[in-house]
Amino acid sequence: MNRTEFISQLKRQLRKLPFDEIKEAVDYYEQYFDDAGAENEQTVLLELGSPAAVASEIIAAFAVKDVEKKRGLSKAWMAILAAFASPLITPFALVVIILAVILVVLMVAIVIAVGGTGVSLILTGIASLVTSVPIAGQGFPTALFFFGLGLTASGIGLAIITGTVQLAKKSFNKLAKGMGKFVLRRKKK
Repeated sequence: MNRTEFISQLKRQLRKLPFDEIKEAVDYYEQYFDDAGAENEQTVLLELGSPAAVASEIIAAFAVKDVEKKRGLSKAWMAILAAFASPLITPFALVVIILAVILVVLMVAIVIAVGGTGVSLILTGIASLVTSVPIAGQGFPTALFFFGLGLTASGIGLAIITGTVQLAKKSFNKLAKGMGKFVLRRKKK
């Protein structure tokens, strides 16, 4: 293998990354070869290893760096993809990834359940507000009670949904960061 083949294979391995990231990586390794000189090309190739291993490190580093910019599930997916891009994935790492996937599924189920509760409270509140209008003819205190009940139920439902969305964002962010750190820690060993 020579420098041109190495760079070509590296580009092919990095094709799923954004263009700027690929260009930055290729420029870095082109400069690395230039600094070493043509006479040391084979030494540099031995030092770097395979283009697939170099690409795996770049992808893992990108996933961790990009995790700050991404939102929600895309962070978790990037962390999982970075783990699978790692050339030496061990059974332990695979178990951790499976547990992370199970945790994501569990978190999604909880978000759906709690969010459903919030939606049902909002709908109940709206129904109570609408019901308070015809009841007003029968008695003002009863209509006022249903109106207050409707506002309270809608407010609680809205608070539940807002809290659930915020908690879900924070949970997914923490999980993605943890997976990214795990991947980088595994690569250093």
